[in-house]
Amino acid sequence: MTVELAHPSTEPLASRSPTRPVHPRWWFLWTTPGRILTIGIVLSALVMACAFATSTTITDRQEALSTVLDHSEPLAFAAGQLYTKLSVADAAAATAFIAGAEPQDVRERYEQAITDASVAVTRASAGLTTEPMVELLGRVNAELAVYTGLVETARTNNRAGNPVGSSYLSEASALMQSEILPQAQRLYEATSARVDTETTASTRIPAPVILVVLATILFGLFANRWLSKRTRRRINMGFVAGGLAVLIMVVWVGTALVISTADSRSAKNTAAQSLKTVTTMAITAQQARADETLALVRRGDEDVRKQSYYQRIETIQEQLKAYLAADNDIDKADLADADDLLRKWRASNDRINAYISVGNYQAATQVALGTGEDDSSPAFSTLDEALSRSIEQSRSQLRTDIVNARRVLSGTTVGAAGLSIIAAFAVTLGLWPRLSEYR
Repeated sequence: MTVELAHPSTEPLASRSPTRPVHPRWWFLWTTPGRILTIGIVLSALVMACAFATSTTITDRQEALSTVLDHSEPLAFAAGQLYTKLSVADAAAATAFIAGAEPQDVRERYEQAITDASVAVTRASAGLTTEPMVELLGRVNAELAVYTGLVETARTNNRAGNPVGSSYLSEASALMQSEILPQAQRLYEATSARVDTETTASTRIPAPVILVVLATILFGLFANRWLSKRTRRRINMGFVAGGLAVLIMVVWVGTALVISTADSRSAKNTAAQSLKTVTTMAITAQQARADETLALVRRGDEDVRKQSYYQRIETIQEQLKAYLAADNDIDKADLADADDLLRKWRASNDRINAYISVGNYQAATQVALGTGEDDSSPAFSTLDEALSRSIEQSRSQLRTDIVNARRVLSGTTVGAAGLSIIAAFAVTLGLWPRLSEYR
């Protein structure tokens, strides 16, 4: 039997119309298993986003607090020391001049103040980064050299009995009061403002973290409700474990941030403010002392110096009253008697002015330099020591608050990351049995 094959040209052609897939593209995502898988991926991503946002926020805060503690605060303190010690030097130079014989302790006080000011210049120069502040510090340093030269010239002429010595001292004091101290004040205010700004940065509400956590919680609740309806199982142990991990993370990190923020705000609003107030009072007291002694150097200029002295004392009294009335945790025991000391000091100055008014400069000098209970020096020295102790107390409190704010955040970054991984793993374990049911 012979089988005849048809010629290829006579065979029907295959259909050239395109074939359609059995299911449309991305069809799996619309199925129940696809939705379960999508929920798992999104929920795990949100949990990891919580960890990332939390870790970033905590790291930024720790870095900001470390910058304040290791750089900004020491720089501001150095600027404050420069400002204070320059005032001490000016008051001591005038006191030594009117003493005639130049008491050793007063001379040492002046020399120590100049040394401390030079050290403060060195420390401040190592921390300044902006060109205007560097130039400002350079001018202070240059003018300080001129000031010390004028004081030494005044001292030499005073020992030789030349009246021109008082002119040199007046010129030196005028340079200090009109040029050096205002520039030092600008430097101190700028560095203190920097501390405030960087401390404030560590107290901001972490809005991104809050939004991500809320999104995670809301999506988790939605996913659990949807899953319970589809699977008819109300409790998913994986979701429960993951939710507990997220809850622990939120409570832990949230508590740490609240405590850290409270410490940072205490550092800024209490300790730093106290430090600035007491430093200002100490500087004003030194300037008042310079006014008191210079009234005995520049004869004929007594009224101007007297009015300046009274204004400074009134300023200190107002600042002291507000400082003592403030309700904060700063120990104010050192300044408890400051108001009485100011009254005694002012009473002594009234005696000095009474002697000056009748031309008895020798008696006025004795009251200014004497060590008796009614003399000026004991009241001023006691007040100055109390202010110095209060400055140290305020600075110690400031640094303690910053250290505590940083310490409470320790470990939270690692903890948040670990708990987030646990939560993501728990969600995966909770969804895997449900996916297995659709094999």
